Amino acid sequence: MRKQWSNLVLAVGVSSALVFPVVTAATDFGSPDSVDNTLKGKPSPKLTWRELLEKERNLTFGIDYQALGLNATNPVEGGVDNAASGIVRFYGSWNLVGLKSGNTGGLVWKVEHRHKYTDLSPKEFAFIGNVTPTLPDGIGYVGMIGPAYSDQGARLTNLYWKQKLNQGRTSIMAGYLDTTDYVDTYALASPWTGFTNLAFSTGAGAIGLPDDGILGVAVGHMLTDNFYIIGGAADANGDSSEPFGSFFEGSKLFTSIEFGWTASQEQIYTDNIHITAWNIDGGTRHNLSTITLPDGSTTYSNEEGSGFNFSASYFATPQLMPFLRGGFSKGDVALYDSSISAGLGYFGLGNQTSNLGFAVNWSKINDAFGSDLDDQFTSELFFNWAINDYIQLTPDIQYIKNPAFSDKSSTWVMGLRFRVAI
Repeated sequence: MRKQWSNLVLAVGVSSALVFPVVTAATDFGSPDSVDNTLKGKPSPKLTWRELLEKERNLTFGIDYQALGLNATNPVEGGVDNAASGIVRFYGSWNLVGLKSGNTGGLVWKVEHRHKYTDLSPKEFAFIGNVTPTLPDGIGYVGMIGPAYSDQGARLTNLYWKQKLNQGRTSIMAGYLDTTDYVDTYALASPWTGFTNLAFSTGAGAIGLPDDGILGVAVGHMLTDNFYIIGGAADANGDSSEPFGSFFEGSKLFTSIEFGWTASQEQIYTDNIHITAWNIDGGTRHNLSTITLPDGSTTYSNEEGSGFNFSASYFATPQLMPFLRGGFSKGDVALYDSSISAGLGYFGLGNQTSNLGFAVNWSKINDAFGSDLDDQFTSELFFNWAINDYIQLTPDIQYIKNPAFSDKSSTWVMGLRFRVAI
């Protein structure tokens, strides 16, 4: 489970790649969800034609399907109490240069189809359904549960060039990328195998994140054996369902810079302390006070968003990783003005590739939703059970106190996530 951004951002979804006590090959600056890390976690019990393709042509790929179902005990009055959706993904990387020097460079891709099974997708199940007239109400929670599990349809998430320099101590990626692959990452942030609530994932709800598939560039560099820096800039108005649609029409930017300490580059998203500063330009569809008029036209707020996040995680024992994370923001972009999460992960529970996570969160809701809303409290417990090398099943339970848009004082949300990867 000790591996890091193996190629500035290539995805692993904390699954079998996130096995614990095993220390895998050195990685570079990328989250557990970056394509390279996902590929490193794919099963390979025998040398098949695909492994031969990787060995002889430096081309590797993977396919997975995952589904998430949710059920709430106390939706808002008249609201629906369930949500479910599925996602199929095809991803891979092809190293083309620098094979002998170790400073490899190549293409990375990921395409997906996201589709819902119920009236609301999990992404819409929290507060989005309550503020969108065409959708039924859900649980009235200002937050997101399973934000990747939407009804977006076909989309392009990754199509970029990744280049390693200085024997892997520097990584550059440029093209169509997912900012959550390099911004505020840690081992349990994956929506595929870690926590499902955004409060315990990238940004803790206090970063105004753009779409997770947009044009951009990011650079990571190990300053010393223990200190690193990561910076990036991306198209804040980008839309992964319409690639390259906004960048050449007066782009708005999402920028970030992170400075951190790690026990080693191989442990960069496990044994890690970092601070991340971010900014997103105003006038984008991500502004919370954006207004859609009856004629269908949209008026965007020009208020920019900015803030900083902190994260600390460390293996206290060979299997137990406590963490403390959170952030503070201003502007009308992030869901929360303040958010603090604390919890732990237990890796190798039952078998080497099954993991458990538990966390609690306090959040102060962005004033753009209303200045008189109560603070929210959230907790989540999940067990990611690796049934075999290919199939994972994750039961999940959450308790939400004071869901801001609900007429109920609290709700329990039960979830079940399924993943098959080949």
